[in-house]
Amino acid sequence: MIRYIGVLLLGTLLLGCDGEDPATKQECYQLPVGTHLPRLAKSPYDLLLSYVFSSKSEEDTLMFTKANLLSEAVFLPLANGNDWFINWADFPSVAYTGETVQHGPELFYHFLQYSAEGTYDYDIKFRLHNGGGDIDNHQKLHQDTVSAEHGFLSSAAIPGGGLQVTWLDGRYTKVQEGGAAGAGEAEAQGDNHGHGAGGAMTLRTKTLSDSISVELDHRVCDCCNTATVATKDLTMVAYRDRSEHEIRDIGYVIKPTGREWSTPKLVHADNWEISGCPVNGPALAANDAGNIAVIWYTAPADRAQILFSHYDAALDTWAPPTLLDDNTPLGRVDLQLAEDGTAYATALTTKPDTDDAYLTLWTISPTGEVNREDLVTTSAARSSGFPKIALFQDKLYWARTVPGEEKGQQFVEVCWRQQQLQR
Repeated sequence: MIRYIGVLLLGTLLLGCDGEDPATKQECYQLPVGTHLPRLAKSPYDLLLSYVFSSKSEEDTLMFTKANLLSEAVFLPLANGNDWFINWADFPSVAYTGETVQHGPELFYHFLQYSAEGTYDYDIKFRLHNGGGDIDNHQKLHQDTVSAEHGFLSSAAIPGGGLQVTWLDGRYTKVQEGGAAGAGEAEAQGDNHGHGAGGAMTLRTKTLSDSISVELDHRVCDCCNTATVATKDLTMVAYRDRSEHEIRDIGYVIKPTGREWSTPKLVHADNWEISGCPVNGPALAANDAGNIAVIWYTAPADRAQILFSHYDAALDTWAPPTLLDDNTPLGRVDLQLAEDGTAYATALTTKPDTDDAYLTLWTISPTGEVNREDLVTTSAARSSGFPKIALFQDKLYWARTVPGEEKGQQFVEVCWRQQQLQR
């Protein structure tokens, strides 16, 4: 049973300095030491903040609250355990399912739980949260029984109801007893896509109401985050592909409403050849008008870059990419799309003659003008994680992990400012 962590009510609210330009004045809220791995997600009424609280003497606990009401928020535990896989790049989430229940919006949450002794042998566990019920009754998202990596989950509420969830699935990367590759849903249907023993990481997706998942791509990069969005016309998944020649560019698949999933295509042929995973996946964003955009990190010929592009749904093509940064950025991107088509993109960047990193924001107008600013100085270390952004009620929010001087001393900081968003 989950124990309530009362110390999490002791966050600090920091106001912006007097005399600042109101358009750039920001407020920040710091959660206690031990918090990390934040995510932001919107429901019809609130902006949801999820994060993990870890301490040496306690189990890891997935928490959530309302980011738009932090000064008066209640911090609620959703799940905890001492057998969780806790990682700077692959971490839990809370999301709105697109459905409502008696207590308000129905929420989906997930965490990663070890399934065997291997470093990356873990399952995706989830539950639907409706304000009551048995908080310990968690289900496994995927139906295979292979002890292998399953993670890097992304999700999107489908207009009209339902949640699309996508993840990296390692069921074919392990050899089971008897020498056969890992069996699961696809093989039970006679559809193993030619995988043999020790095969590649795959990309799978399903809605929560589906009994089985669908394989979208049979060979993808092992540990780059996925991205999923849904509009009234289509659902899209973006991810880092992996060719037989180790070209790891950004791929995407679409499912037009009422039709089947497409075959994979590339957002852009960067031709980045790399023998290992860069742990740097894409970010997608969509708005109610049906516009979709993508941001991604790439480094062909050892030239690190942040690229951005808009999607043309009528032609199923992407515009030539806009170069946002090529001064040795670190990546770890995120993206939001306002209703007027303005894009807000973030990544960690660097500058000459300093070891610091910067959480950089690019504001990209519908006509292509780009404005750049550094939101905050941060650390290039993995412990600074993947900062997240959100647009909610005329405010831009960003959430990040602030590393401590020693391991375990990190904390989550959430900041926001007025953004004068167009509707």
